[in-house]
Amino acid sequence: MTVLGLVNTSRQLIIIGVAGFAIVLFLLTFFERPEKPDAWLPPSVRNVQHNSSIPLTLAQAIEADPGLLEFPVRRKPRYAISSSVMTARFAQYAMMLAYTLQQHNDLEALDAELILLVRTEGKDAVTPQNITRLERVGWKILVEKDLDFENVDKNKIRPYHRYNLNKLYLWSYTQYERIVFIDADTLCKGSIAELFDQPGEIAGSADVWWDILTDSRFNSGVITFRPSIEEFHSMVKAVSDPNMHKPNDADQAFLNAYFRFRFHELPYKYNFNIVMYQHHRSTWDRLWNEAVIVHFTTKKPMPTKYCRKGCNEWEPSEWYSMLCREMLAFYGYNGVLPILG
Repeated sequence: MTVLGLVNTSRQLIIIGVAGFAIVLFLLTFFERPEKPDAWLPPSVRNVQHNSSIPLTLAQAIEADPGLLEFPVRRKPRYAISSSVMTARFAQYAMMLAYTLQQHNDLEALDAELILLVRTEGKDAVTPQNITRLERVGWKILVEKDLDFENVDKNKIRPYHRYNLNKLYLWSYTQYERIVFIDADTLCKGSIAELFDQPGEIAGSADVWWDILTDSRFNSGVITFRPSIEEFHSMVKAVSDPNMHKPNDADQAFLNAYFRFRFHELPYKYNFNIVMYQHHRSTWDRLWNEAVIVHFTTKKPMPTKYCRKGCNEWEPSEWYSMLCREMLAFYGYNGVLPILG
């Protein structure tokens, strides 16, 4: 063999040897299993672990190396759209409200969530079945016990408003920058985004009566306010003041007394009171197209006592009934829940 042949052969052997060594090294690295239970941890955390005889918890590992949290944490919404259901009868009204709110408002874009204050103890309380259905349509359920007030006999409050003062709980929910409260016996037909940009502590639309089109007091069925724990405690205490709360009054009279000279007035469109349909019809017709929240104050949609032609509020009732059919079909409740209208 020539010298040149020997050189070529040596080179080939060296190349084969290096390649073989590399393959063996790769296989050892690939199939090697960690010998220690903390091998999954990054070096910065393992150094902390090795300096202690106590095993690290996941929380301690994260504290030592925050980089472990590589996934984004979902931020809580800035705002809340709230309502309340104090008796089982109003559960289906709240389902309707949630359905129509989401038909006309993008909650994610609003940076808001739906929260529902419910009462689950006592006579006519909300049932577990009610809660399941309410959660399905989008409500986040918040269960609270009845508020008690010193020297206030709640049995003297009108039966259909007896539990409305529980609404004061909402002022204690300071995890939200602003809360819009909407009574369950309403429907939404437009955007409520503007309600989160209102000035002042509280805002509401002027109330309407059969003989008064524009009251100096607001209707508490739709309000927007800033939560405050200090305000909450102050309000609970103020309910016991005879100058703030009369024995048979509920939340509306109290809130008007408490926030007298401090509330900001909202346009009618955010609390379009059905009283106008019968007693101020020309105003109702003129403002209908711009109405955002329609409030069934004096004529509640009923499952058996439908308001048809000849009934004073038959047209709004037919509209409610149409939307109720739509909601029941959307969630698959046809034949399970009655049609309201």
